Amino acid sequence: MRILLLDGYDPSDHDRRVVVEAIEELNAGHHEVDLLPVHGFNAVMSAAERSAYHSDQPVISDDVRDSAERLQAADALLFCYPSVVFNVPASLKGWLERVMVPGVAFVFDDQHRVRPGMQNIRRIGALTTSPHGRLARRRARDAGKRTTARTLRLSAHKRCRTTFVAVPTPADDEGIAKIRRALRRW
Repeated sequence: MRILLLDGYDPSDHDRRVVVEAIEELNAGHHEVDLLPVHGFNAVMSAAERSAYHSDQPVISDDVRDSAERLQAADALLFCYPSVVFNVPASLKGWLERVMVPGVAFVFDDQHRVRPGMQNIRRIGALTTSPHGRLARRRARDAGKRTTARTLRLSAHKRCRTTFVAVPTPADDEGIAKIRRALRRW
């Protein structure tokens, strides 16, 4: 399976260990991993991109075009990010807003209804480090989980399966073992 792994960690972050361990586990499972670091990705949609959003060609910048092509070539998406106030980091959120545009993430049918555009995606996963416990994340209605493990699934293949693993920060050996167990089922 070809997996597009979106790395939302700062390269100097100690918790980036999650990404390294995930890649090792996926490679051990004979998956092809396409690593896409989004830390330096320009998170702001330009005025030209906003104008082109509803046009026939919504992808007009090179960085978005590259990401869209990599997304369309993948069979699975795996998000690795640190939770920031129960959500994904700004760079990852910007990537989602700029890349998940009409014609890439979703399409419109003849009656102008939204239909899934990522039919190639059969698995979506998220691995996150969080300073909050499970109960606190649940009470806060974890937006990171809702975005990565639920909302994106609506644009994927109808039999798309999801995985969500949150481990405490800093990522310890127990958390890494939990991540490896989850990825072994991929």
